[in-house]
Amino acid sequence: MKFRILILVLSLFVSLQLKAQQPTILPQFTFFKLDGKAFSNKNLVPGKKNLFILFDCTCEHCQRETKLLNTNYAQFKDVNIYMITLDEAYIIPQFFNTYAKGLNIKPNVTVLQDKNQLFIPSFLPKMYPAMYLYSPAGKLLVYNAGDGGIKKLMPALKK
Repeated sequence: MKFRILILVLSLFVSLQLKAQQPTILPQFTFFKLDGKAFSNKNLVPGKKNLFILFDCTCEHCQRETKLLNTNYAQFKDVNIYMITLDEAYIIPQFFNTYAKGLNIKPNVTVLQDKNQLFIPSFLPKMYPAMYLYSPAGKLLVYNAGDGGIKKLMPALKK
């Protein structure tokens, strides 16, 4: 009997997770720059679209998409890009040097750590990399999980 209840509870939890929607309005957040300083919604550069990318340094999909972002950077130069990771600070520069040299030092790119593990419960990503493009007013324009996100975002940048 206990086993059946456990299965029922797990099934309910999984079905609720599958139905979870990404936030249509930019959630409140606090992440950390690599120098340890807090970075929250109030630090966003106003008047531009905001692209949030959840990545993992060891994720092959993230590596490919970050490389593609760097290759197509000219199309993203007018967008605030926030790249968020749960990884430790020491591995992040190596990731960029290997897959997207110089991207992390572009003027509109900010690399952030999710030290308090708030991104996943706040943004509800389905897989790595998760990309969220928000309007300057904080409305979700495009969401993508996994491969193909950079190509999917490019048409929305022109609008």
